[in-house]
Amino acid sequence: MERPSTVPKDASFEKKTNHYSMIGDGYLREWYENGNLVTIVPVNSLSQPNGLGKKLNYLAGNTIMEGKMVNGERDGLWKFYFSDGKIYIEQNYKVGYRKKQIWIQSPEIGNENGAYIRYYRTGRLNEKGFFDGGLRTGDWVRYYPDTKVEAKGSYAEDKKVGEWFYYYPTGVKEATELYSESGELLSRNTYYPNGKSWCVVKKDKTPECN
Repeated sequence: MERPSTVPKDASFEKKTNHYSMIGDGYLREWYENGNLVTIVPVNSLSQPNGLGKKLNYLAGNTIMEGKMVNGERDGLWKFYFSDGKIYIEQNYKVGYRKKQIWIQSPEIGNENGAYIRYYRTGRLNEKGFFDGGLRTGDWVRYYPDTKVEAKGSYAEDKKVGEWFYYYPTGVKEATELYSESGELLSRNTYYPNGKSWCVVKKDKTPECN
């Protein structure tokens, strides 16, 4: 494959990612195989990302994520964007703070910490909650596109605890769940769209349905 004219001769090509990369002038830069710049971030003396950096869309060139790196780790508020540039996720991180071990490849980094907010493309709120060292914690709420609540409840150490509530798009309650402090599901009640009870399921009990 011929090297695009926009990619410096000193940049190396990584077949697994289809990216060219080069460290120079205090920055790490990456280009997609089409020659478009997709990453730019300052580096420290060890060539670790260190400073405000961003990822760019490999076709349009607009920013798809941006935030601060500290010695190779995300720190503080990071913003992620839809392809049209509208805000998608606001996620906070804390360098060096991890309670969760990531053993397999996943979108999670492991040091998510603080407020988390996700949006619909319309700009309306989709989900909000909190992380503590990579673990979901505290109150979480998920919304339908019209702003009605879809689900709400609390997490402790990444496990659902206490009472959780789920709703139909109409706003009518669809289900309730009760969890122990250790995250064990103790009971689940479901309801018809008209609000009448459907099924009651309790731990070690036969389900009772109408």
